Amino acid sequence: MIRLLAPLCALALLLTACGTKSAGNGAQPLTPASESPPTSSTTTVPPSTSPGVPRCSAATLSGTVKAEDAGAGNRYATLVVTARSRCTLYGYGGLQLVDTQGKPTPTNLIRTPNPGPALVSLQPGQTAHKTLHWTVVPTGDEPVTGPCEPPSAGATVIPPDETQPFTVVYDFGSVCDKGRIEGSAYLKP
Repeated sequence: MIRLLAPLCALALLLTACGTKSAGNGAQPLTPASESPPTSSTTTVPPSTSPGVPRCSAATLSGTVKAEDAGAGNRYATLVVTARSRCTLYGYGGLQLVDTQGKPTPTNLIRTPNPGPALVSLQPGQTAHKTLHWTVVPTGDEPVTGPCEPPSAGATVIPPDETQPFTVVYDFGSVCDKGRIEGSAYLKP
């Protein structure tokens, strides 16, 4: 398999080096498909990191969700992660809303390209964040009286390229449109 991919990678590098222009339409580069659900933490391959600096994991991060501006049925929040030890983040990561008993509530995390992935190096105590956006307006067959979806009280957060989550308080109620949340990649404040 590697022998078959090597010529394709070489061709892709050659085309890039020859000045191929991007479409300029903000489209994200294609990444390999995965078997993961939309809330997975699979991301593209990060740029080189300093030798010996591990990726941030659930064991090295803690987090909070801070409410931001709201209006016309739109809600915004910032997921802030704090490093307990030196580590790096690259990408979007995953998020699953949960109820007060820790059971999953509808969640459909959609990656937004603004901003896209960038390598974030963190020292102990430093933070990175990502922007979250959702609606509280019922869509499709969701009820218009009462909650559109089961309310959430927390969320499990999976750092990029990791599989183990950590939990945060997410007490913003229901996320309509079947739990659709748009999320940016992590970046430094």
